[in-house]
Amino acid sequence: MKTDSQATHNTCKRALVINDLCGFGHTSLMAFIPILYRLGIRVCAFPAAVLSVNTDYPDPHWVDMSPHLPAFARHWQEVGLDFKAICSGFLSSPDQVLLVGEAIDRLRGKDSLVLVDPVLGDGGSLYGCYGPEMVESMRELVRRADLITPNFTEAALLAGEAADARADESVMLDWCRRISLSGPRHIVLTSVPGSRPGMLEVQYYCASRDNLVHYPYIRSGGIHPGAGDCFTALLMAGMVNGFSIESSVRASVEIMTLAIEAGIPSNADPREGIDLERMLQWDLASHYQP
Repeated sequence: MKTDSQATHNTCKRALVINDLCGFGHTSLMAFIPILYRLGIRVCAFPAAVLSVNTDYPDPHWVDMSPHLPAFARHWQEVGLDFKAICSGFLSSPDQVLLVGEAIDRLRGKDSLVLVDPVLGDGGSLYGCYGPEMVESMRELVRRADLITPNFTEAALLAGEAADARADESVMLDWCRRISLSGPRHIVLTSVPGSRPGMLEVQYYCASRDNLVHYPYIRSGGIHPGAGDCFTALLMAGMVNGFSIESSVRASVEIMTLAIEAGIPSNADPREGIDLERMLQWDLASHYQP
């Protein structure tokens, strides 16, 4: 088995991840933390909410950590922590989105990558725990980002469009142009309906080039909780380790395609998510190419 490349071995690389923490399930922080460490990045984690299990299980016990975020951010600043990247994912409420924006303003450095995964919905609709005000709050947070990773539904919500629209090139370009005008110059869209039956795409929009780069993959049946979190963690890790966005997207698509194809152990519940135990034994770094 190959060893990881030296490009990932730098103990000074540190990333702040603001996301929920599920006591059980391979999602959110439980996915981000092991993937980032596997790729040589130190993690500073803030659990936006603590859940007993991930939300694919019914009625998880939920603790909102919003009251503690300002104190955490102040203390990180006081002890001199600096971050190569700051990433936000699932957030509990519009009020918490505001707090996260303030924390990003306080903690981002001159060269920090700010990545926002604007978790809002999927399958054409807003998640049941959110209302329209969450979309407005998320639009404000997106303004602070260098890079965002919405799925097809979330891109539609941010653009103020219906997620049942056709994913034509002109439509996706229009959505990305409008979203990028608010701030983010780079948009990586996931789960975009492909032009061929049975296919989905990841699409990368660069505002300076005003074009889309397509990364097609085969649509897989079933549920895959945490797949989006794993993808975003792999994408951010590649960029923190000095690879281009295109290389990082390509590697993330390759790895997640393999992880989904590998399936889960026969005695596991699909609601647990990706088989991280197996995936983390792979030579993940070898997928990133200059």
